[in-house]
Amino acid sequence: VWMVEEDIGKYVVKAMDDVRTLNRTIYVRPPSNIKSQMEVVNLWEALSGKTLQKEHITEQQWLQKIQ
Repeated sequence: VWMVEEDIGKYVVKAMDDVRTLNRTIYVRPPSNIKSQMEVVNLWEALSGKTLQKEHITEQQWLQKIQ
C-alpha cells in the first residue's frame, strides 16, 4: 500500500469525529492507492527507462527462503 502524506490528514480528521474509532487502532488503506509489488516495479521501470532482472518464485519457494 502506497500513500501520500497529504491524504492521511483527511482520514485522521474523519477518524477523530467517529465514535467507532475511540480507543482503537485505525488501519488506513484507501483502495485507490493499493499497488502490487509487480505494479510498483513496472512503474519504476517505465519511469526510469531501465529493466530490472526479476526472478519469479512460487509461494512454497518463498516460504522456504524465509525460514
